[in-house]
Amino acid sequence: MKKHLFLLPGLKTAKELSEQLESAGIDHNRIHIAHEDHTRAMKYHLNDLNFLEETDTIHSGERGFMVGVILATVVGFFTYNLLEGHPAGGIGTVFACLIALGFPTWLGGMIGASSDNYRLQPYHDHIQQGGAVVMVDISNPIERERMNETVSNYPTARAAGIASGLDNPFAGQLIPRKHLS
Repeated sequence: MKKHLFLLPGLKTAKELSEQLESAGIDHNRIHIAHEDHTRAMKYHLNDLNFLEETDTIHSGERGFMVGVILATVVGFFTYNLLEGHPAGGIGTVFACLIALGFPTWLGGMIGASSDNYRLQPYHDHIQQGGAVVMVDISNPIERERMNETVSNYPTARAAGIASGLDNPFAGQLIPRKHLS
């Protein structure tokens, strides 16, 4: 599934585009709005981003997990050699590996919880200035055709790109951008 992103000047125009997309046959649950005013988005009955879509928790946690795998391998090797022959050597090695894997994963998730989602980082300033980002999840060519036709008739929508529906731990900036709202 691909996420098609569009920049709009505000929440009111995002509501209008959302309604037009729905009337074109795109399911309401596949249209998500990123905007700084979550309360107004809810009053307009729009699909506001949830915590995991708005923040970089999953993406940064995946990065932390990758670091943890490398760290757990190194710690496991040294712990196993250090505790070789000890009656609790196997349990100690497994415990040390779990700690070495878990801590970077947890830390990555915590860093991501206070950062913008890597898909939204390029549009951070646009959102902070009152603009909206509309993300439409498209899974087949018919929906894409309907979406393109609807958006082409909508003058204030500016295409901002296409993102994958799956998190890619190698994508995005190395240092996440701090989440301000």
